[in-house]
Formats: sequence, C-alpha cells, structure tokens
Amino acid sequence: MDIRQLRYFSLVAKHLNFTAAAKEAHLDQSAISKQIADLEARIGLKLFVRSTRLVQLTAAGTELLKYATEIVAKSEEAISRAHQAAAGSIGTLRIGFTGSMEQEKDKLPSFIKRFHFSHNTIKLSLLRYNMTPLSQALERGDVDIAFTFSYGLHEMTGISWQICPFYPQSRPMCLVLPVEHPLAAKDKICLSEVANESFVIISRNEAPNYEHMERLCASHGFYPNIVCETPVLETLLLLVETGIGITILAQHTEAFAGPNIRFVEIANYDYRVDRVIAWKDANPNPLVPVFLETIKTYQFAGTDLD
Repeated sequence: MDIRQLRYFSLVAKHLNFTAAAKEAHLDQSAISKQIADLEARIGLKLFVRSTRLVQLTAAGTELLKYATEIVAKSEEAISRAHQAAAGSIGTLRIGFTGSMEQEKDKLPSFIKRFHFSHNTIKLSLLRYNMTPLSQALERGDVDIAFTFSYGLHEMTGISWQICPFYPQSRPMCLVLPVEHPLAAKDKICLSEVANESFVIISRNEAPNYEHMERLCASHGFYPNIVCETPVLETLLLLVETGIGITILAQHTEAFAGPNIRFVEIANYDYRVDRVIAWKDANPNPLVPVFLETIKTYQFAGTDLD
C-alpha cells in the first residue's frame, strides 16, 4: 500500500463513482480501477461493492477511509513543507550574538523584530554568548548566524563575514580606567605610560582579547600584570571602576560602562574593531542566504534602525 493508492481510494470513496474519480485524478477509468484492485489485493479486503448502477463502501472501506483521508492530507502537507523548507520559507534559524550588540540603541532587537514580522513562518532561536564561545559555536554549526566582533575572524577557515550594516562604525581599542586615574583626563594614552599598572581581563576562554592585549603591550616593551580575570564584561568594568586594575577593550563596550569609567584611545595605534555578521560557508540551512539577503536589502535601502 502506498500513498498514491490511498489517494485514489479516497477519490473513489468521495465520488462513489470510478469515472468521476478518474476524471479528478486525470487518469483513465481502467487505470484507477486497477489501482483500487491492487490495493484490495494487497490488504486482502474488499473496499467497495460494485454493481452496474452504483458503488458503495464496504464496512472495511468505511473504516479505512477514516484514516486514509488524514494520511493523504498529512503526506501532501509534509511534501509541501519540505518544498517550503528547501526554498527557505520555513524552518529554524539559530542566531548567536554578543551581549554588547544586544543593547546599543536596540538596533539588533529592532532588526530581528522586523525580520520576524516579514518572515513569520521562520522560527528564530536567539542565543547569547561571549565572543570565543560564539566563534566556537559558529565553527561547530551550533549557530547559523553570528553577530559578533571582527577580532580573529580572519584566522578562522570556512567562515565568511561582513560588516553589520546597522553598526557601520569601526571603533578604536581603548584603555579603560577609573575616572579618578591620573591618566583618565587625557585624550590619548601611550601604552608605555601604563607599563607598571595592574590589569584585569575577560577570562581567556571567553574572549580573544587577552592575546591581543599581550601582543600589543609586548610591542611597547612590557607584558601586562594580570591580577584578575572574569567571564562577565559588566564585572570587568566593575573591577576597573573600583580601582583593582585597568584593561583594554574596544570602544564599542563603552555602552556598558557607568559614569565613573573612562575609555581613552591608545596613542599611535590604528587597529580598529568592526561589528560583523558571520556565517559558516558549509552551513546547509537554506535560511542563511534568506537572512543575509534581508540584511542586504536593509543595507541598500539605507534603512534607519535607530
């Protein structure tokens, strides 16, 4: 028994007429009669009582019809949804993001809201990570799209990325100090001026910032004296505010800082950080290009997401 035979059986049961059923199925009457005969032979039951004047369902046929109609409808729905999934009309899109992109002027939430409104058959799964775990999730295929920073992405193979159109501004790396620090009033600080300072950092397994900081300080003749690590950005800023140590962060994270913290650009250092959208090249999810095309549409339209 196959779906096609159940479909033909349902049509004959609907019309109680082989000619009318054959017409709806776009078949010859002999073909649909053969399909019904094959179905009856396969299950070993008579489904119709046929005479020269009428066709009637047997008790077995009546019982089978209760389920056949539903099975045929479900199979057609399954095929339809499979086509929709392949075309990127339905399915699940897993979006990873870092916390700082979650908050600034609500741009990311605003875009996600608009995307959901225009693609309401797509289920969105929103997943918050620190930077390194997000990059790892992207490589493993645990997320389809990552809203992250450009730190280290050029070192990852099989990952493509583009600058996020609603976060277009590159930002410098800054020294982060408590407002009462002697250097906090300066417009720019040379790294050699903080060679003897204590540093606090985001935990090394949570963000790639430590390696960047170490290389940067080494290029100015010293290695940072790390006195504390924390996995949470807000805690890191609290450590700075209380005077336990200073740190180096991209200026993007200033949105999380209170009034007692100063971000001061590093002198003679032109490294800048972009906020980007990243994806795995080999990701088979057809919703990835749908999402990227939507991003492109907003970008080209010059949409203001503020």
